[in-house]
Amino acid sequence: MPKETKKTSTKKATKPKAAAKKKQPSKANLATQLKDAGILLPESADVKEMEHRLKHWKAGKGYLVRVHRNAGSRYVGHPLALLDSPRKALYWLPPSDMTDRIIATQRVVIVGRSEKPSSNTVFIDVPLDYE
Repeated sequence: MPKETKKTSTKKATKPKAAAKKKQPSKANLATQLKDAGILLPESADVKEMEHRLKHWKAGKGYLVRVHRNAGSRYVGHPLALLDSPRKALYWLPPSDMTDRIIATQRVVIVGRSEKPSSNTVFIDVPLDYE
């Protein structure tokens, strides 16, 4: 009987592949998601700003509000403290959890609702560090 010969592979040992990097969504993809959700596109068109709006804003119209009573020391860490312009100022707040918290204080008067802020309103956006 002939001796069996060992066959050796000519292939090189393969290295394990590194984990694929997580791709950042494109501006066009984020813009489409915002448009489909009914959320206003930011003027800056920054990817970080778009992701922030997608995370925190809700679909629908924003709120036009005026401050009825000042915030006082009771609301120091509250989003109501963002409304610091003169008392008669008209603010536009986006539909979000932050806006719901501000309205729940009953220290603002809802004047109306609109899709976009007008030129004579103070635009208050959800802060980037808001959770």
